[in-house]
Amino acid sequence: MLLGLVFGIAGFTVYGLASTGAIFWCALPINAMWGLSSPPMQGMMTRRVSPSEQGQLQGALSSLRGVAFMIGPILFTSVFASFIGANREWHLPGAPYLLAAMLLIPAMYVAWRVTRPRMSESEPAFASVAADSIN
Repeated sequence: MLLGLVFGIAGFTVYGLASTGAIFWCALPINAMWGLSSPPMQGMMTRRVSPSEQGQLQGALSSLRGVAFMIGPILFTSVFASFIGANREWHLPGAPYLLAAMLLIPAMYVAWRVTRPRMSESEPAFASVAADSIN
């Protein structure tokens, strides 16, 4: 999952900074690997809820996607317009792609935090070290 997010960040960054169509096309396979992140995410979410709550989970995910599909076009077209408008200091037509890459960075951090192994909450971190030193 994390590798897929890294590919997404890299792909969108190359899209945003591409100065030619050829560079943009070269980023397509990189960004396509972003798809590696979705199946593990879906699997982790479905394992965390009971079978009777699967419909609620899928409904919540669909609602979030719907909201994102309403906000995304407004956000990204506004960013695009603000970076290509007349009398702008920066003329950066790839700004929406760079924004997408920046939005994936906190998503990757959250995914990393969720997937990292946790210590047992019932056993303090020093308990195993103390037990080993006694033996």
